[in-house]
Amino acid sequence: MKVVLLGIIIWLAIGITPAVAQTVFRVSGKVQDERGKPLPFASAFLNQTTLGDRTTEAGMFTIQNIPPGKYELIVSYLGYEPVILPVEVQADVSGVTVVLKPKAGVLKEYVVRRDPDREKWMKVFLNTFVGQSSFAQQCKLMNGEIVDLKYDRAANTLTAGADDFLVIENAALGYRIKFLLMHFTYDMRVGYSMYYGNPMFEPMKPRNKRQLQTWTDNRKAAYLGSTTQFYKSLVNKTLEEDGFMVQKLVRKERKRDFVEPVADLESGQAKMQKPAMFSKYVNYLYTAKLPYDSILYRSGNSYVMNFNDLLYVTYKKEKEDKRYVSMMLPPNAKRGWQTSVLQLLAPEVKMDQNGNLEKPMDVICEQYWGWEKMAEMLPLDYKL
Repeated sequence: MKVVLLGIIIWLAIGITPAVAQTVFRVSGKVQDERGKPLPFASAFLNQTTLGDRTTEAGMFTIQNIPPGKYELIVSYLGYEPVILPVEVQADVSGVTVVLKPKAGVLKEYVVRRDPDREKWMKVFLNTFVGQSSFAQQCKLMNGEIVDLKYDRAANTLTAGADDFLVIENAALGYRIKFLLMHFTYDMRVGYSMYYGNPMFEPMKPRNKRQLQTWTDNRKAAYLGSTTQFYKSLVNKTLEEDGFMVQKLVRKERKRDFVEPVADLESGQAKMQKPAMFSKYVNYLYTAKLPYDSILYRSGNSYVMNFNDLLYVTYKKEKEDKRYVSMMLPPNAKRGWQTSVLQLLAPEVKMDQNGNLEKPMDVICEQYWGWEKMAEMLPLDYKL
């Protein structure tokens, strides 16, 4: 039985504009509480990048080597509500003052309690958040004790939260990730998960040149075929050159008035895919490659995804992870091209010229992209 994976992974990033002549700038400022008292050792970083700093004892911070572009400045301190500030960097930015407010109630005290189900739900959380890929097997959550897990038996839903950064060491890509988890929900009735937050990447120090080369190769593998590359290829109109093929997919519910879709000139013939066991839906894949103007159009300096039904995306430059084949496909299935399904939850979804989505929560990924998780995540300032 072929399992359909649904997922929304949102990093709440704005995006980086390519720098001209590699010009870089800095953002500096101070962090204080409501009474004006400096907060030492607070974290200040640009969302989903390797760029950040800790405040001094005087509450001052300086983030350096920033390419021009639009960012989100994330400032956090244990026991205080994090602050997210949009920052546009076209020159040095100074004099930023960030005021943090205490969280409601006292600081949470983590008490070890015997919960016979915690280990079980922690495994479910990690499989959904970090993933189950080959790269995920090399990831470790360093402070799992701060994760607050809640399972709703009636709704068969798992939720999670944390009052501080989750620290994840990704030995496959060579990053130490500090992730400020803002929302996590996994609905096990339909296999639907949604989580979002603010990550900061700290490059790990390689033991030797061999390990550095392994990280370089793995980072490239994580980027190629990803949604990040797909959106950029869509904007740049380089889908075919980059290895992507996009087709129309129609999903029909089996009802008494069920009518099969018909062929059309743009999308080609509609061929029914073998439905999953006990599924009340059936998918029809159209044979032709979709033209760009049926997926995306330009609006000023930005772009808008606008399409009916679903997109069936095949990446033909890399085959599926062996673990994906063994876990998600029928017995004796062989590795094939990576295939994913894209669905819009809104009539239109805007993206910038670099392919960064304005509202990532309006897009659902299924199949291969739905299976890849935190373990494949790269910083925005990653360069191929």
